[in-house]
Amino acid sequence: MTSSTETETTSTSDGAVKPSLFARIGNFLSKTPSGDLTTPNSSPLALNGNVRIAWQGDPFQLILGNVALEFHPDLPLTGSEKGGSREWIVHPGHAFYETTPKFIRIKPGEAVILGRSEDLQTWVFGFDKSVADRHVKVFNRKGDLVFQPLEPELPTCISKIDSSTPVWKARRDNLLRLPNVLGCPMVQFENEQALDIIREVNAIVASEAYRSLDDDGNPGGIIQFPNDMTVVVLGDVHARADNVLRVVAEGGLLASLESNKACLVFLGDMVHSQENNELEDMKSSVFILDLFCMLKRRFPKNVFYVHGNHESFSPDVGKGGVLQGMLFQRHLRTLRGKAYVGEIEKLFDGLAFVVQGNNFAACHGAPVRSKVNLNVLVNIRRYPGIQSELVWNRLRRGDRPSGYSKGSVKRFRRTLNLPKHAPLIVGHTPQSNEDTLWLDVGGIEGHHIVYSAHTHRLAAMVMSEGHATPLEFVPEAALTFLKNAAAGDVQG
Repeated sequence: MTSSTETETTSTSDGAVKPSLFARIGNFLSKTPSGDLTTPNSSPLALNGNVRIAWQGDPFQLILGNVALEFHPDLPLTGSEKGGSREWIVHPGHAFYETTPKFIRIKPGEAVILGRSEDLQTWVFGFDKSVADRHVKVFNRKGDLVFQPLEPELPTCISKIDSSTPVWKARRDNLLRLPNVLGCPMVQFENEQALDIIREVNAIVASEAYRSLDDDGNPGGIIQFPNDMTVVVLGDVHARADNVLRVVAEGGLLASLESNKACLVFLGDMVHSQENNELEDMKSSVFILDLFCMLKRRFPKNVFYVHGNHESFSPDVGKGGVLQGMLFQRHLRTLRGKAYVGEIEKLFDGLAFVVQGNNFAACHGAPVRSKVNLNVLVNIRRYPGIQSELVWNRLRRGDRPSGYSKGSVKRFRRTLNLPKHAPLIVGHTPQSNEDTLWLDVGGIEGHHIVYSAHTHRLAAMVMSEGHATPLEFVPEAALTFLKNAAAGDVQG
């Protein structure tokens, strides 16, 4: 922020596009309150008034009633406190590192009210009745946090954490062990081995887990996860490997993949950078498919790739006049040969179009507008028109009368036997170049857009036990870090 007027995030119910996570951004016309500067120590400090914690490298905990929350500065892989976004990650403690991570993020200029009135916070942090509906307000002032207790009669304390791994260090450790987990260095495949690897991956996809066979004996068009499986959904990646690695290395996701407790879904459009200065650069698209193959070979029942509109060599695929589909095909043929191009076509043709889990569904672009049944989705190869809708269509508006509507979402939920407001997650249509996650889009409750290809920020949605937890991440140069680590240039 460039003035003393701060931005507060608050919940709204008007059904408009909502750009933030736990509370929505609104105008806040008063100054952020000041507070007494405090350094957390091992002895809990009771909050009897406003307290300010300066931007620092050390995490601390906030205790609300019987519940402890950990506050961690979102530092880069080097652990440097200088520069960066000065954002804080708030998570529930040990579970963040042991299972699929759930957290909230507080950016500079934002304020969040912590308490049981926010259902999502109650789910993420496990709030019980010792926590008030509106327990404490937290402001981020250019990295410094100001805590304003809202229930002076209820206990609220701050203290140092003596035995918690900093979020950045846990992510760094996960990243450093990832090559060993995957069984290969995080570099582009040698052309000679690439053909054998893509054939191996295509064999996995041809008998992919959680997919019923269609009437021709091929994997059907829908992946249906068990109800007890946690599913992490990434939107369009568009060749940004660093974004993928940021998510995979965060908290306990990698461990959850290893223990078969979670699945990772790429919601289409993995290839073709959308940055204006990179539209013709196909090198990143080659590597992102190599990265998918690394993950799929190691986690055949836990990593999934859904069809998007960019999974094609068609001349219809492109941006800004650049025929990216055809250009990618030509690049692959020159780099790895005709047989490899054929295997990539086979991969694209074999991808599912829809995923379904415990009270949610996701697809790349849009729900089908017409009434369909599950058998049609399983046998989707016979319905090219429905394939096209799922990957190409967008929400209806004045200049797009053939787009899908609230009624389309409602019918699609009925097709999949989902509850009335079950989350339907799509990518394909980012609502701005700044944000990366939009909730209840078009005034449709539970209709969310996730986009994971921006260079400054990306989003994911964690689906677990019927709950949707939206997450935001700040990308970092993970591949460069791994390259330096392999060369022995990383300390610590």
